Amino acid sequence: MFEFGQKEQWEWYVIRVISGTEENVQQSLMQRREAFGLENHILEVFVPTHDSISIRAGGTKVKKKKNIFPWYILVRMLVTNESWYIVRNTPNVTGFLGAGTVPVPVRGEELEQLRWVLTQKSEEFKTDMQVGDYVTVRNGPFEGSEGKIIEINIHKWLLKVNINLLGRDTPVEIDFWSVKSKK
Repeated sequence: MFEFGQKEQWEWYVIRVISGTEENVQQSLMQRREAFGLENHILEVFVPTHDSISIRAGGTKVKKKKNIFPWYILVRMLVTNESWYIVRNTPNVTGFLGAGTVPVPVRGEELEQLRWVLTQKSEEFKTDMQVGDYVTVRNGPFEGSEGKIIEINIHKWLLKVNINLLGRDTPVEIDFWSVKSKK
């Protein structure tokens, strides 16, 4: 077994895990930290996620957490032989990111870049509706009207829909939740 240096400093390390187990590994690490009395060695376990919102064809809104970096989590810890061993042997952990068996801490600029990504991706929006699809307005002043999507603005969660008003196609902005796809 190797000996880690006497550097008494908590740093962030990247841990590789089996995809889809990130949250379970986070919970396991926190439980193992307490069970083995390593509260002063393993400080935080962080799974970088953001909210993903999807609008289904029926207008149903589905919100779920999505990992920004699948297969990876971050651990703020003081690396010793014991703390390294506990983390490394947690179920679904495949290893530390680093050279061989020696974990390499995340550099400050990489952490800043991660923080920036997390602020930019606070929410991700998806819809299966597309330009050219026909929709029915479910509520609001145009309730019951049918129209064709001519523009989608994901950032504002708005659709521009051509609705026939007084014999003319008129573009109207409607939020995603106020329409039902005719697919």
